[in-house]
Amino acid sequence: MDIPAKKEAVLKRGLGRGLGALLPDAPEMASLEKGQLRQCRINQIEPDARQPRQRFVEENLEELAQSIKEHGVIQPLLVRPAKKEGHFTLIAGERRLRAAGKAGLSEVPVIVKALDEVQGLQVSLIENLQREDLNPLEEAQGYYRLVQEFSLTHAEIARLLGKNRVTVSNMLRLLNLPEQAQHCLAEEQLSMGHGRALLALPEGELQTLALTEALERKLSVRELEKLVRKLKKAGLATAVLDGETSAQENNRELLLQEDQAISQRLQKIFSTGTRIRRLAGDRGRIELDFKSTEELERLLEILDNY
Repeated sequence: MDIPAKKEAVLKRGLGRGLGALLPDAPEMASLEKGQLRQCRINQIEPDARQPRQRFVEENLEELAQSIKEHGVIQPLLVRPAKKEGHFTLIAGERRLRAAGKAGLSEVPVIVKALDEVQGLQVSLIENLQREDLNPLEEAQGYYRLVQEFSLTHAEIARLLGKNRVTVSNMLRLLNLPEQAQHCLAEEQLSMGHGRALLALPEGELQTLALTEALERKLSVRELEKLVRKLKKAGLATAVLDGETSAQENNRELLLQEDQAISQRLQKIFSTGTRIRRLAGDRGRIELDFKSTEELERLLEILDNY
Protein backbone atom coordinates (compact mmCIF):
# COMPACT_ATOMS: atom_id res chain seq x y z
CA MET A 1 0.00 0.00 0.00
CA ASP A 2 1.55 3.32 -1.02
CA ILE A 3 1.61 6.40 1.23
CA PRO A 4 -1.41 8.23 -0.24
CA ALA A 5 -3.47 5.03 -0.03
CA LYS A 6 -2.36 4.45 3.55
CA LYS A 7 -3.31 8.01 4.44
CA GLU A 8 -6.73 7.63 2.83
CA ALA A 9 -7.29 4.39 4.70
CA VAL A 10 -6.52 6.04 8.03
CA LEU A 11 -8.78 9.01 7.39
CA LYS A 12 -11.71 7.10 5.93
CA ARG A 13 -11.79 4.53 8.67
CA GLY A 14 -10.83 6.50 11.73
CA LEU A 15 -10.80 10.26 11.34
CA GLY A 16 -12.71 11.82 14.21
CA ARG A 17 -14.33 8.57 15.32
CA GLY A 18 -11.66 7.03 17.53
CA LEU A 19 -10.15 3.56 17.71
CA GLY A 20 -13.33 1.59 17.18
CA ALA A 21 -13.85 3.15 13.76
CA LEU A 22 -10.59 1.68 12.53
CA LEU A 23 -11.75 -1.91 13.10
CA PRO A 24 -13.72 -3.63 10.32
CA ASP A 25 -17.31 -4.19 11.37
CA ALA A 26 -19.30 -4.70 8.18
CA PRO A 27 -21.98 -7.40 8.83
CA GLU A 28 -21.07 -9.34 5.71
CA MET A 29 -17.48 -9.89 6.87
CA ALA A 30 -16.40 -13.26 8.26
CA SER A 31 -16.17 -13.70 12.03
CA LEU A 32 -12.39 -13.32 12.04
CA GLU A 33 -12.67 -9.98 10.25
CA LYS A 34 -15.26 -8.78 12.73
CA GLY A 35 -13.15 -10.02 15.65
CA GLN A 36 -12.99 -13.44 17.18
CA LEU A 37 -12.78 -13.77 20.97
CA ARG A 38 -10.69 -16.70 22.12
CA GLN A 39 -8.06 -17.85 24.60
CA CYS A 40 -4.49 -17.77 23.33
CA ARG A 41 -1.27 -19.08 24.83
CA ILE A 42 1.12 -16.30 25.82
CA ASN A 43 4.02 -17.92 23.99
CA GLN A 44 2.03 -17.69 20.75
CA ILE A 45 1.76 -13.90 20.95
CA GLU A 46 4.56 -11.82 19.42
CA PRO A 47 4.86 -8.20 20.65
CA ASP A 48 5.17 -5.52 17.95
CA ALA A 49 8.55 -3.81 18.36
CA ARG A 50 7.25 -0.75 16.48
CA GLN A 51 4.57 0.25 18.97
CA PRO A 52 4.94 3.71 20.60
CA ARG A 53 5.27 2.51 24.19
CA GLN A 54 8.89 1.60 24.88
CA ARG A 55 9.10 2.04 28.65
CA PHE A 56 7.29 -0.13 31.16
CA VAL A 57 7.50 0.77 34.86
CA GLU A 58 8.23 -2.41 36.80
CA GLU A 59 6.27 -1.29 39.87
CA ASN A 60 3.16 -0.64 37.78
CA LEU A 61 3.49 -4.03 36.07
CA GLU A 62 3.70 -5.74 39.48
CA GLU A 63 0.51 -3.97 40.61
CA LEU A 64 -1.29 -5.02 37.42
CA ALA A 65 0.02 -8.59 37.81
CA GLN A 66 -1.40 -8.75 41.33
CA SER A 67 -4.77 -7.52 40.04
CA ILE A 68 -4.71 -10.17 37.30
CA LYS A 69 -3.99 -12.88 39.86
CA GLU A 70 -7.13 -11.86 41.74
CA HIS A 71 -9.50 -10.99 38.89
CA GLY A 72 -7.94 -12.34 35.68
CA VAL A 73 -7.44 -10.37 32.48
CA ILE A 74 -10.68 -8.40 32.25
CA GLN A 75 -10.01 -6.60 28.94
CA PRO A 76 -8.94 -8.88 26.05
CA LEU A 77 -5.79 -8.13 24.11
CA LEU A 78 -6.09 -7.22 20.44
CA VAL A 79 -4.03 -9.34 18.02
CA ARG A 80 -3.80 -10.19 14.34
CA PRO A 81 -2.60 -13.40 12.66
CA ALA A 82 1.20 -13.52 12.33
CA LYS A 83 3.18 -14.98 9.44
CA LYS A 84 4.12 -17.98 11.59
CA GLU A 85 1.20 -20.38 11.63
CA GLY A 86 -0.62 -20.53 14.94
CA HIS A 87 1.02 -17.33 16.18
CA PHE A 88 -0.33 -13.80 16.52
CA THR A 89 1.13 -10.29 16.45
CA LEU A 90 0.08 -8.05 19.31
CA ILE A 91 -1.76 -4.87 18.32
CA ALA A 92 -2.83 -3.55 21.71
CA GLY A 93 -2.32 -4.67 25.29
CA GLU A 94 1.40 -5.24 25.87
CA ARG A 95 1.17 -4.14 29.52
CA ARG A 96 -1.55 -6.72 30.10
CA LEU A 97 0.50 -9.35 28.28
CA ARG A 98 3.60 -8.69 30.38
CA ALA A 99 1.64 -8.54 33.62
CA ALA A 100 -0.19 -11.78 32.79
CA GLY A 101 3.17 -13.49 32.36
CA LYS A 102 4.29 -12.16 35.76
CA ALA A 103 1.05 -13.42 37.27
CA GLY A 104 1.87 -16.93 36.07
CA LEU A 105 -0.85 -17.20 33.41
CA SER A 106 -0.19 -19.37 30.39
CA GLU A 107 -3.18 -18.08 28.41
CA VAL A 108 -4.91 -14.74 27.97
CA PRO A 109 -8.16 -13.69 26.27
CA VAL A 110 -7.62 -12.08 22.87
CA ILE A 111 -9.69 -10.64 20.06
CA VAL A 112 -8.27 -11.78 16.73
CA LYS A 113 -8.70 -9.31 13.89
CA ALA A 114 -7.94 -10.02 10.23
CA LEU A 115 -5.83 -6.88 9.77
CA ASP A 116 -2.82 -6.56 7.51
CA GLU A 117 0.46 -5.09 8.74
CA VAL A 118 -0.44 -1.51 7.82
CA GLN A 119 -3.89 -1.70 9.40
CA GLY A 120 -2.41 -3.30 12.51
CA LEU A 121 0.13 -0.52 12.81
CA GLN A 122 -2.58 2.12 12.45
CA VAL A 123 -4.67 0.62 15.23
CA SER A 124 -1.65 0.01 17.47
CA LEU A 125 -0.46 3.60 17.14
CA ILE A 126 -3.86 5.13 17.74
CA GLU A 127 -4.79 2.80 20.60
CA ASN A 128 -1.57 3.69 22.40
CA LEU A 129 -1.84 7.41 21.67
CA GLN A 130 -5.35 7.49 23.12
CA ARG A 131 -4.02 6.24 26.45
CA GLU A 132 -3.03 8.72 29.16
CA ASP A 133 0.08 7.00 30.53
CA LEU A 134 2.52 7.45 27.66
CA ASN A 135 5.48 9.62 28.54
CA PRO A 136 5.87 12.84 26.47
CA LEU A 137 8.60 11.42 24.25
CA GLU A 138 6.63 8.26 23.42
CA GLU A 139 3.62 10.39 22.54
CA ALA A 140 5.70 12.69 20.33
CA GLN A 141 7.29 9.70 18.57
CA GLY A 142 3.84 8.22 17.94
CA TYR A 143 2.66 11.44 16.30
CA TYR A 144 5.85 11.55 14.24
CA ARG A 145 5.20 8.07 12.89
CA LEU A 146 1.68 9.05 11.85
CA VAL A 147 3.22 11.97 9.97
CA GLN A 148 6.02 9.98 8.38
CA GLU A 149 4.36 6.64 7.67
CA PHE A 150 0.86 7.83 6.77
CA SER A 151 1.56 11.42 5.64
CA LEU A 152 -1.00 12.86 8.07
CA THR A 153 -0.97 16.57 8.86
CA HIS A 154 -0.95 17.87 12.42
CA ALA A 155 -4.60 18.88 12.03
CA GLU A 156 -5.58 15.42 10.77
CA ILE A 157 -3.82 13.73 13.69
CA ALA A 158 -5.59 16.06 16.10
CA ARG A 159 -9.01 15.27 14.59
CA LEU A 160 -8.26 11.55 14.54
CA LEU A 161 -7.32 11.49 18.24
CA GLY A 162 -9.77 14.11 19.47
CA LYS A 163 -6.99 16.52 20.46
CA ASN A 164 -6.16 20.15 19.78
CA ARG A 165 -3.91 20.76 16.77
CA VAL A 166 -1.65 23.04 18.82
CA THR A 167 -1.16 20.22 21.33
CA VAL A 168 -0.07 17.86 18.57
CA SER A 169 2.32 20.43 17.09
CA ASN A 170 3.83 21.21 20.50
CA MET A 171 4.35 17.51 21.21
CA LEU A 172 6.12 17.03 17.89
CA ARG A 173 8.41 19.98 18.65
CA LEU A 174 9.80 18.01 21.62
CA LEU A 175 11.68 15.88 19.09
CA ASN A 176 13.80 18.98 18.31
CA LEU A 177 15.27 18.93 21.81
CA PRO A 178 18.85 17.69 22.31
CA GLU A 179 19.36 14.01 23.03
CA GLN A 180 19.90 14.50 26.76
CA ALA A 181 16.63 16.40 27.14
CA GLN A 182 14.75 13.74 25.16
CA HIS A 183 16.21 11.07 27.45
CA CYS A 184 14.97 13.01 30.50
CA LEU A 185 11.50 13.18 28.98
CA ALA A 186 11.52 9.43 28.36
CA GLU A 187 12.59 8.80 31.96
CA GLU A 188 9.96 11.32 33.17
CA GLN A 189 12.62 13.44 34.85
CA LEU A 190 11.17 16.34 32.86
CA SER A 191 7.59 17.06 31.84
CA MET A 192 6.22 18.34 28.56
CA GLY A 193 6.11 21.80 30.18
CA HIS A 194 9.85 21.64 30.86
CA GLY A 195 10.45 20.59 27.27
CA ARG A 196 8.40 23.45 25.86
CA ALA A 197 10.28 25.93 28.06
CA LEU A 198 13.64 24.66 26.77
CA LEU A 199 12.45 24.99 23.17
CA ALA A 200 12.06 28.73 23.70
CA LEU A 201 15.86 28.94 23.66
CA PRO A 202 17.99 28.49 20.53
CA GLU A 203 19.85 25.22 20.21
CA GLY A 204 23.29 25.29 21.73
CA GLU A 205 24.96 26.20 24.98
CA LEU A 206 22.19 28.36 26.42
CA GLN A 207 19.72 25.51 26.01
CA THR A 208 22.20 23.08 27.56
CA LEU A 209 22.81 25.47 30.46
CA ALA A 210 19.08 25.77 31.13
CA LEU A 211 18.68 21.98 31.01
CA THR A 212 21.57 21.49 33.46
CA GLU A 213 20.09 24.04 35.86
CA ALA A 214 16.65 22.40 35.63
CA LEU A 215 18.05 18.97 36.48
CA GLU A 216 20.53 20.00 39.18
CA ARG A 217 18.07 22.26 41.00
CA LYS A 218 14.95 20.21 40.21
CA LEU A 219 13.25 23.33 38.87
CA SER A 220 9.52 23.43 38.45
CA VAL A 221 8.13 24.38 35.05
CA ARG A 222 7.52 27.96 36.25
CA GLU A 223 11.04 28.27 37.64
CA LEU A 224 12.51 27.00 34.38
CA GLU A 225 10.33 29.41 32.38
CA LYS A 226 11.64 32.24 34.58
CA LEU A 227 15.23 31.21 33.88
CA VAL A 228 14.54 30.93 30.15
CA ARG A 229 13.05 34.44 30.09
CA LYS A 230 16.21 35.80 31.71
CA LEU A 231 18.43 34.00 29.24
CA LYS A 232 16.37 35.25 26.29
CA LYS A 233 16.20 38.82 27.57
CA ALA A 234 19.91 39.11 28.30
CA GLY A 235 21.02 36.96 25.41
CA LEU A 236 23.88 35.85 27.67
CA ALA A 237 24.57 32.77 29.77
CA THR A 238 25.14 34.85 32.92
CA ALA A 239 21.40 35.12 33.55
CA VAL A 240 20.98 32.29 36.06
CA LEU A 241 18.56 32.07 38.96
CA ASP A 242 18.81 34.85 41.57
CA GLY A 243 21.56 34.30 44.09
CA GLU A 244 22.92 31.18 42.38
CA THR A 245 26.65 31.01 41.57
CA SER A 246 27.24 27.35 40.79
CA ALA A 247 27.65 27.99 37.03
CA GLN A 248 29.90 31.06 37.24
CA GLU A 249 32.79 29.49 35.36
CA ASN A 250 30.54 28.40 32.51
CA ASN A 251 28.95 31.83 32.50
CA ARG A 252 32.28 33.64 32.03
CA GLU A 253 33.20 31.39 29.12
CA LEU A 254 29.82 31.83 27.46
CA LEU A 255 29.96 35.59 28.01
CA LEU A 256 33.32 35.74 26.26
CA GLN A 257 31.95 33.72 23.33
CA GLU A 258 28.95 36.05 23.13
CA ASP A 259 31.20 39.14 23.09
CA GLN A 260 33.33 37.63 20.34
CA ALA A 261 30.25 36.91 18.24
CA ILE A 262 28.98 40.49 18.69
CA SER A 263 32.40 41.88 17.83
CA GLN A 264 32.48 39.88 14.61
CA ARG A 265 29.06 41.27 13.63
CA LEU A 266 30.28 44.82 14.27
CA GLN A 267 33.41 44.25 12.19
CA LYS A 268 31.25 43.19 9.23
CA ILE A 269 29.19 46.37 9.57
CA PHE A 270 32.03 48.87 10.07
CA SER A 271 34.92 47.08 8.29
CA THR A 272 37.32 47.99 11.08
CA GLY A 273 38.64 46.61 14.35
CA THR A 274 36.07 46.51 17.17
CA ARG A 275 36.20 45.65 20.89
CA ILE A 276 33.59 45.20 23.62
CA ARG A 277 34.65 46.41 27.07
CA ARG A 278 32.68 45.07 30.05
CA LEU A 279 32.32 47.40 33.06
CA ALA A 280 30.66 46.91 36.44
CA GLY A 281 27.18 45.45 36.43
CA ASP A 282 25.61 45.29 32.99
CA ARG A 283 27.47 48.38 31.74
CA GLY A 284 30.11 48.40 29.01
CA ARG A 285 31.37 50.17 25.92
CA ILE A 286 32.01 49.40 22.25
CA GLU A 287 35.27 50.64 20.70
CA LEU A 288 35.82 51.21 16.97
CA ASP A 289 39.29 51.67 15.45
CA PHE A 290 40.11 54.41 12.89
CA LYS A 291 43.45 55.52 11.49
CA SER A 292 42.54 58.79 9.81
CA THR A 293 40.03 61.60 9.74
CA GLU A 294 38.59 60.17 6.55
CA GLU A 295 38.05 56.80 8.18
CA LEU A 296 36.40 58.45 11.18
CA GLU A 297 34.02 60.28 8.87
CA ARG A 298 33.21 57.01 7.13
CA LEU A 299 32.30 55.43 10.47
CA LEU A 300 30.15 58.42 11.40
CA GLU A 301 28.33 58.19 8.08
CA ILE A 302 27.55 54.51 8.74
CA LEU A 303 26.24 55.40 12.20
CA ASP A 304 24.10 58.20 10.79
CA ASN A 305 22.47 55.75 8.38
CA TYR A 306 21.50 53.53 11.28
